[in-house]
Parts: sequence; C-alpha cells; structure tokens
Amino acid sequence: MRIWFAGALASATLLAGAGAAQAADAERAIPVPEREAKPSEVAAAYPKAALARKISGDVELDCAAGLKGELIDCKVTREEPAGEGFGQAGLSLAARERVALKDRDGQPLNGRRFTTYYNFLAPGDANPDWMRKPTASELAGVYPRGARVDGKAIITCELSLEGFLQKCKVGWETPEGQGFGAAALLLAPQFRMTPKIRGGKPVTTEISIPILWKGLASASQPIVGNTLVLDPPWTTTPSAAEMRAAWPSMAKDVDSGQAALRCDIDKTGKPTHCETISEIPVNRGFAKAARSLADRFQINVGPDAAKDMRKYSVDIPFRFRDPALPDARKINAPRWIKTLTPEGMSSIYPEAAIRAGVNEGLGVVGCVIAPTGDLTQCAVRREQPAELGFGAAAVEAAKLMAVNPWSKEGEPLDGLPIVVPIRFTWKEATAEAPPPAKP
Repeated sequence: MRIWFAGALASATLLAGAGAAQAADAERAIPVPEREAKPSEVAAAYPKAALARKISGDVELDCAAGLKGELIDCKVTREEPAGEGFGQAGLSLAARERVALKDRDGQPLNGRRFTTYYNFLAPGDANPDWMRKPTASELAGVYPRGARVDGKAIITCELSLEGFLQKCKVGWETPEGQGFGAAALLLAPQFRMTPKIRGGKPVTTEISIPILWKGLASASQPIVGNTLVLDPPWTTTPSAAEMRAAWPSMAKDVDSGQAALRCDIDKTGKPTHCETISEIPVNRGFAKAARSLADRFQINVGPDAAKDMRKYSVDIPFRFRDPALPDARKINAPRWIKTLTPEGMSSIYPEAAIRAGVNEGLGVVGCVIAPTGDLTQCAVRREQPAELGFGAAAVEAAKLMAVNPWSKEGEPLDGLPIVVPIRFTWKEATAEAPPPAKP
C-alpha cells in the first residue's frame, strides 16, 4: 500500500501528516479538507472481525467533489488486505467528510476527481511518521539553478525497516525539464521516518512525498553557487570495513544513523570544503564520522574537465549501521557506470550459437561487487538456450561491467552479491550495395 505524506514548501517548514496528501498529478485535484472523520468515527467504522484479529487495513478511494464539498461517486481503488471489509469502511467514512469548494491551488473543485486514503490501525501497529524533514533552507539549497519558476515534484520511495528512504524515483514533476525531480531526489537522504508497523513488527512500504518550491522564482541571485551533482560515478569510495570502523563511539544507544555532506569538487575530482547538511540522530557523531570519510571519495576527471570542477558541488549521503549487528546492506537499483556495448556484445557472442543459427539468448551470472564497482567472482546461474555458450559469454560480459560503488542511499556496495541477467542478440552483418555503374 502506498502511503502519501504532505508536501514540502521551500518557503516554509515541511508539513507533516500521514495519509493527508492526495496524488498531485496534472489531471487530479488536491483538495483542502474541511471536515475529516473523527477518531471515534474511524473506530466505529473499523471492521469488527478484523479488529478482533488485530488486522490493520489501508484503503485508497477515487472520489469526486460535490456542489457543497461532499465526496461523491467514490470507488475503492485499493484495499489492503482485501476481503476484510476495509473498503466498505473507507466508503462509510468518505460519506461523512467534506472538502473546501476550491482546491489547494485556488481552483474550483466541483466535479473534479481526487484520491483520498484511510488507515485502520490495530493496537500496536503504526504508520510511518516523520523523524526528520529537510528544512526550508535545505529545500532552497537544491532549488534547480536557473529555473526561476515555482515547481513541484513527487518522489516515490521504499521505506526500509530502519526508516530510511531507498529505491527513490521521480513520480512526477512540473514544470517538466526544469530539474525539480532531480532536486527532490537530492533531498531523499535527508528524510528519516519511523517504519511502518504491522503485526507489531516493522515492514517495508512504498511512500510518496510531494515537494513544493514556492517563492524562489524571484530570487535575484542563484540559490546555490555551484551546480549540484547527483550520484556521480565514483572511482573510489569508503569500503564497508571503513564504514564499520567509523561507527561513532557516542552512538551506543542507536543501531543506525545517517548524515549528508555538501562538498565542492577540486580539480582532481576529490570532495573538499565539506559541510554537514543533515545528521540523524543529532549529537551521536554521525556527521563527524561522515566528514572523516570524505577524502576517500574521488571522481575520475579528465584533463579537459579539471578546470571546470570548481563550478560543481556534490551532496554525499551516508547511512551508518551498528557494526555489532549482522550486515543488512542490500542492493537497490544500482547505477551502472560501465555496460556492454553493441560492439562488445558482438565480440563475445557464442560461436556455437552462431553455428546453430540462434540469434538471441540469455545468460544469468551471480557476482560479487568489488570496491571499485567492478563485478568479480562471477559464476553462471543459468542460460537459455542451454549448452550454446550463453552462460560463459555472460561471465565474459560481466568483466566489462561495473556499478557505482556508492549507493544513492549512502552505503558502499563492496562485498555484496549481485545477480545479473544479460540478454544477447546477434545480427548478421550485411554487405553494402555496390555503387551504381557509371553510364
């Protein structure tokens, strides 16, 4: 079940509230609640059989606004878990609610459709809530250079068991092409939430966070002096062992922490002049630990680009885990910084497959990520068709591939296993037609 959170305003503090915001896309309205269901009404609507078994439920409704702000023509678009009566309970609550006659942008709402959400929480369960949100200055700090317009973006992320945002992607942005989606992604490492609790235990869930930049379009100077770089292709980063060794001695009462640095980039590609832009929790030494590791990062800079490096800055997220606990790192949508080219594929396409007239195949390999992001210790998991060499070709292909060794969430990937499916295609080279004969 996707959970929506209220958006962030660059001109004010980020608004809190679980499940209060509606989908903000170009076609759907964002209503302003005028009368919401009371806790006693939610309790009365809770399906009795589900409550007796301590089952929590989530409901998503698609509704339209009536002439007086009533919710009409509501339909259940998502119910989790299904078959427990939560959909009908959500519909009964919608009948009690009212929205303002104009939406959040001041436009008439009558007849327009919007999405609304209801959560029914059994004793001991909880939905995610804010622990740390970016400040107004941090929101302004990632405002796209040169945009000079108000903008909005939604990022959709997976909320981990520890309350970290991961697997973030841009769900929507406006105006398009101005960089607001990328700016929203820059903020992801600075969020921290309590995890979703179901059955008394933390579970992962998908959340969507709308972010609004308002009132910055008239700024006379750029908000950020340098151009911010998001998730650059690192050639060196701290290793997993170095991250464990940097665990702060002051963090004995927590099992995880995070920090984010904003650094300039010198002509050699190394971060310099780093400043802390977030630390969660505070006063545990995570920012200091992050700064101690900053000089382990480097970007490959060619001679022609070296003179321009001073124009750029980079945000570096860090996610620390208690080294006394089992390694809980995971690979979430890694960024590939080296991949197989069509020419490279042709050079390793299996000869046996060519002789057999097979023009495509699949090889799946399991590898271990090296500190540089290269794939090592690769072994064939499966191949299709079998016995035509696609597995061996996939092993050779993996030698030419690499992932960014530092994740978007702020962790080193070295030592982690990765499974890579590689699909091969073969096209017979065709001879060029001879030029027409001269008359």
